[in-house]
Amino acid sequence: MAVGLKLDIEFSGPDGQRATFGDLKRFVTRAEAGGCADEDELHLEMNENDEIKGFSLYLDPNS
Repeated sequence: MAVGLKLDIEFSGPDGQRATFGDLKRFVTRAEAGGCADEDELHLEMNENDEIKGFSLYLDPNS
């Protein structure tokens, strides 16, 4: 059985809080530390109106 960790970033939170540039930098730093490569695909997270609300990556839990 394959096990992985999902790393998410959403562009706005439940209270309407918007993601910041710092949030994006922390996401990229964690993704790199988790072993993500430049070629790894981003998985788009969509809302009920088919608008992009964020994205995610899958990380190796051993990184």
